[in-house]
Parts: sequence; C-alpha cells; structure tokens
Amino acid sequence: MNRLLTKFVCVLALLVSISAFGQNVQPPEMQKGFTGFEEFQGTLNSDSKIFKLDSNAGYDFNKHFGIFVGMPLYFANTQTTTTQVNGTATTTTTDITNNGLGNAYFGFAMRAPNKTLDYGSTVTLSAPTGSTSKGFSSGRGNFDWDNRFEHAFDRLTPFIDAGLANAVPDTGLSTKPFTSLGLLSHMEEGGEVELVKHFSVGGSGYEIFPFGNQKIFSKIVGKGQSGKGKGKNTFDQAAVSSGSGLTRENGFNSWVAFDPTPLWRVQVGFSRSITYDLNSFGFNLRMNLGKAARHQGS
Repeated sequence: MNRLLTKFVCVLALLVSISAFGQNVQPPEMQKGFTGFEEFQGTLNSDSKIFKLDSNAGYDFNKHFGIFVGMPLYFANTQTTTTQVNGTATTTTTDITNNGLGNAYFGFAMRAPNKTLDYGSTVTLSAPTGSTSKGFSSGRGNFDWDNRFEHAFDRLTPFIDAGLANAVPDTGLSTKPFTSLGLLSHMEEGGEVELVKHFSVGGSGYEIFPFGNQKIFSKIVGKGQSGKGKGKNTFDQAAVSSGSGLTRENGFNSWVAFDPTPLWRVQVGFSRSITYDLNSFGFNLRMNLGKAARHQGS
C-alpha cells in the first residue's frame, strides 16, 4: 500500500511539473465570479435504475482558483425481489424505490491551463447528511482529491484522471448503486473527438484500487432486507457488507455528447463493468448556471 501511494504521488508530481513547464509568462486574465451547475444523470441496467440530481454553486476568485458547494438528490429503483422479515411476518416485493438527499459537499478547485498540458485539481469534502439505511451515506465524512490532465490536438482531446478518496465517486455517466467507506485510488484514461461542431464521441477505461477493508451501503437493498434478484454482487444481496477489496473494479465507457450552446451539454453512453458483470446505459444533462447568469447580466 505504501509503495502504491508513493508511486501515485510521484506520478502526480511529475505531471504537475510538466504542466507548469512552458506556462505563459504573462499573468493570466482575471476571470472571477459566481459559478453554478445543475446536473441530472441516470444509470440503468438489469440490476437497478439510479438517478441523481446534483445542484452545485461556487465562486471563482480568478482563472486558477475557486470554491464550490453542492447537494445531490438520489432516486434509486431496483427490479430485484426483496424479502423483509418483520417479526413472524414476511413481505415480498419486486419493486423497491429509495429517494432522498445524499451527502452535502464543499470543495476547492485549482486550474493550471497552458500550451503543454492542462491540469485541474479538486478537493471535495462531504458531510454525512444522507441516509445510511437507504445507502446514500456511509455515516462518515468523505474526501476526494481528484486530478485531471488533458491536451487538445485539434479535434482530439485525450485525458488522464486520477484521484485518492475514501469512497467510490460517481462519474458523469455512472451513478453507483452503493456508497462505500474505505481508502482507495481511482483512475480513468481516455479521450474525446469532435466529429462536427457541437457533436463529440468519446471513450475511456477506468480502474478502482481499494486499500484494505471496504464497507458498502447498498442503494438498492434497504436496511433489514436481503436481495434475491439476478445480481450476485454484494450490493445486490445485502444492505451493508464489508471485506477486503470489495470496491475493486475495472471497466470501460463510451459516449456521444451534444453541446447545443455553451450553457448546455447532453451526454448519453454505455458503460461496462467487467468486475461486476454489468452493462449500463447512462445519460447526463448539464446546465451551466454560472454562464447563464453572466449572459443575462451582460
């Protein structure tokens, strides 16, 4: 574990130094003001349907630094058969829906755009405001230090995303069917190509490497219930489970994106989790409220 963490930090330090090399000598143009995003996304597969509405607001002090806060709202539905035992009575249902707030979060953003390699980093801290019985929180505070490196070659923009966290993060096309607790690293490598104006296609591979014991709180199996559906993963079978390496995962994503205006982005795609043997359809509708406000104020 120590060796892996050391290598991870060394690679990030190297990439940050490359990003800093060749930066413009002239000071960047000051860009400050309020920011905001409204994002609705969903992940649908044979196990479940998970939807998330994420509201985010922040303030950019300049081109390089900013802060943000946000709150997700989850809508989780499973098609697996669930049995709940209450005393001597047993109730069986085939359609369970869990709705509720997730963990409120606060974070810092740092950006270092330059000609050689664009670098962006966020540190996100989450409070345990979500329900543990519904799987929307682990009952503990979470952190995620995420780093993204990319460079545009005309229409092609390859990227590498790497981070350290104590919970598996959601991505733009994948809302996880569980909340986890345990130290891990996450990586994604891929790229996006602009086919024509406003339309792009992309693909990536991803990996999650857990360190030590992991605890999983299922969004699709409630407290006091046991899953009896097709899924054979821990989050299909029990509301809470723990063990070594439970969050280890690898897979790939592919997507099509449509940017009709600078304010809107629509993304649909396919994700394959090799570890969990799940094929998922995902979508993401994102509105840039910060740009909309500045546009109205101009």
